[in-house]
Amino acid sequence: MKIYEALAKVFHTLDLGTCFALLGDANMHWAGALSDLGARFIYTRHEHVAVAAATAYARNSGKLGFATVTCGPGLTQVMTILPIAVRARVPLVLFAGEAPLHKEWYNQMIDQAPFVQACGAHYVPLHDPETIIQDAINAVQHATQKRMPVVLGVPFDLQKQDFSGDFSNLKGTFKFPKLDDVHPKDNAIQSVAALLQNTEKTIIFAGMGATSDYARKLIVELADVTGSLLATTLPAKGLFHDQIFCLGVAGGYASDAAKDIFARAEVVLGIGARMASHTFDGGRLTPKAKVIQIDLEPQEQVQGRRASDVQITSDAISGARALLNACKGQPAKTWRTAAMEVESAAALTLPQYTPPTDGFLHPLAVIETLQQEIPKTTHIINTSGHCAYYTAQMNAHPQSHYTVIRDFGAIGNGTSFALGIAERYPDRPVILLDGDGSVMMHIQELETMARHGLNIMTVVLNDGGYGSEVHKLRASGATLAGSVFGRPDFASVGRGFGLAGTTATTQDDIAQSVRAFLNSDEPAICDVHISDTIASPQIQRIKH
Repeated sequence: MKIYEALAKVFHTLDLGTCFALLGDANMHWAGALSDLGARFIYTRHEHVAVAAATAYARNSGKLGFATVTCGPGLTQVMTILPIAVRARVPLVLFAGEAPLHKEWYNQMIDQAPFVQACGAHYVPLHDPETIIQDAINAVQHATQKRMPVVLGVPFDLQKQDFSGDFSNLKGTFKFPKLDDVHPKDNAIQSVAALLQNTEKTIIFAGMGATSDYARKLIVELADVTGSLLATTLPAKGLFHDQIFCLGVAGGYASDAAKDIFARAEVVLGIGARMASHTFDGGRLTPKAKVIQIDLEPQEQVQGRRASDVQITSDAISGARALLNACKGQPAKTWRTAAMEVESAAALTLPQYTPPTDGFLHPLAVIETLQQEIPKTTHIINTSGHCAYYTAQMNAHPQSHYTVIRDFGAIGNGTSFALGIAERYPDRPVILLDGDGSVMMHIQELETMARHGLNIMTVVLNDGGYGSEVHKLRASGATLAGSVFGRPDFASVGRGFGLAGTTATTQDDIAQSVRAFLNSDEPAICDVHISDTIASPQIQRIKH
């Protein structure tokens, strides 16, 4: 047995799930051996896509993400997704190989560790044949315990050496750390309970740390008892989609009607949320509110701003349950009036829009149609870029079927995330809502969708360029060169890769394309032509 075969055997025993891969000299023998043992692989056309798909898979499964790329340029291609996985606290194992140890010069040789460490991930060089198997297992455990990406550097000449070790005493398992209940201090809970009961204008924000069914149930009941409104961070969007007094997502993507309500808040309680700058629109969202954070790692300062006035260390369930017990049976002021019910409903309604005069669709017209046509059992992926504001206005979709990973501000990830989500949920149709600039960055992965038979529809909001840059440059009177590229024929490209490809210039075209996808078992792409004259409210604020 060679060392790469021994490593394959151990990873097969660990059973990390689907491996997203692009092969090269430094990982192909190990990956081949692992595949021969029965492991499932999704083979992508770009290294970034492999690791990004694994990131989305892990984020939505609660499992470990698993990917492999080759050494040198294979690894440097993933430098954008690693910070995203780090900031989103995604546990991930990346088998990257490494240049040969016993060559004076190798074309793809580079010191890999500094690149990985600069992204905030952990690098593990596996160079000792005597301990390499246990070291690999320890690295997997590190990824799960610390909830972070770990990159394994295994020189490929070392991989081809004979394995002389013994498997009999190895602990070929790993486990996620058990998250013990962290109960809040009673005096802090009593103080917050009194504040909630004696303040009329209160809002509870829930983040990713509060998305379990039980945490959601407790928070909904707590909001009812205290007369509070509900909202979520962007990653937890849709958690309260069926609640009357929900304002939707907090932050810059909130509607103007919702922002008007947020601005009146006197107390904001964040549960299981990082209290990020975007969640509070840089501090503009709730300027009058006293902010309380219940989290396992609460912080006063977050992303360069004062994020909370009161910090309570607790898991979401224990904190919400303690507050609920303290508030039950006690009289409370309430913001849940008949008038607020009307306001809340208006806050989740698509804003009125005037059709553009250039003959193209208004982005909100696209969202209006998609909301009507996409069932709640379909998984939606929201990405970055100018179009993301509009796609975030879909407020009827449950959090369990909605994915957004926005931790580094990078476009070009949507297609990758769609691959990971479709693999995670093979029985769900997956619809990716993305901009043309973002889709073009990894257009080759349409072939991956077709080859693996992944049930994905890409809806391209095609404005013919990089929308954010177009509007900013136009507002400053600068040249649009470099931001406008024209409208590629995505439908023809999709058909060339084996997908169902359509072009939509009307809302009815969009509806027909979505229905056809939902009634088929093949991946699809719909090229929706939108106007480049419509700037989102965020961009309009920057312009002024």
